[in-house]
Amino acid sequence: MACVVGEVKRHLRDSSWRLHVSRPLKEQALRLCRAADDLHQRLGRSATTSELAEHLGLGEEEVLEGLAAASSRLEVSLDQPVGDDGDASLGDLMAAAGASEEPEDLLVLPGLVAALPALEREVILLRFFQDLDQYEIAARVGFSQMHISRLQRRALARMHAQLVEH
Repeated sequence: MACVVGEVKRHLRDSSWRLHVSRPLKEQALRLCRAADDLHQRLGRSATTSELAEHLGLGEEEVLEGLAAASSRLEVSLDQPVGDDGDASLGDLMAAAGASEEPEDLLVLPGLVAALPALEREVILLRFFQDLDQYEIAARVGFSQMHISRLQRRALARMHAQLVEH
């Protein structure tokens, strides 16, 4: 599970910036944001560039570069109004994830499907990714509906067992 969490963090770290920013510059920008918050609490006002530079042991040019990088980070609020009239928010337009669609499950799904024997993998792909029913799958692969039902049940059990192992 640590591997999955690491992948999620990497994805969020790498895809939440509007522009390509190197990892060291991202880290510097994040340190700057934390320092700006700390200094704001201490000083009761926004810190100046020179105060941030002194606090972090950086040059003023590095602070300006880090602040510019931080401003390129994509931060969208779900409360952001959308449309011409502004009555709806971005969050209103987002569909809720289904109960069985946890992000961690979606990340491991391709590996679980790939690990299945070929016929079981084909049945799962046809059933859940092409939305065919068992009769349509049976006609396509040349087996009875009952056999397809057994293959589907076996494949799902294998995938579930793999999930539980990890």
